[in-house]
Amino acid sequence: MNEADKRVIEELLNKQAERLEKRMDTRFQEQEQRFDVRFQEQEQRLDVRFQEQEQRLDVRFQEQEQRLDVRFQEQEQRLEKRMIHVFNEGFEQIVLPHIAKIEKDIEDLQFRTGRIERTLNAVIDRQDRQGEEIKNIKKFLQMPEGA
Repeated sequence: MNEADKRVIEELLNKQAERLEKRMDTRFQEQEQRFDVRFQEQEQRLDVRFQEQEQRLDVRFQEQEQRLDVRFQEQEQRLEKRMIHVFNEGFEQIVLPHIAKIEKDIEDLQFRTGRIERTLNAVIDRQDRQGEEIKNIKKFLQMPEGA
């Protein structure tokens, strides 16, 4: 092998290496494009799944919120009924006996007032009669002796 053959072989090897390098670059680019497409598709699928999951979670949260609202309303109604019941019991146990006692005291006062009025009327009547008797006595005393 002489120098010219070595150069020809070297040029052929260089050309073959360049072609191989171009083919590998092309394959790497194709592979990269395929991976990019796959990653984009996978990313889109994941985005869709996340959106679906988010929608399901939103629906669940809304349902849970509605259930909680209903429970709070029921609890509020129960508490309101209990408060009314406690108020009514307290009213019956504390206020009504006082009202009954006050009514009894009023009746007693009315009875006593009636007795006092009758007594006063009797005293006034007696005083009126005594006044009449005193007038009669004065008239009698003022009468001349010969009459």
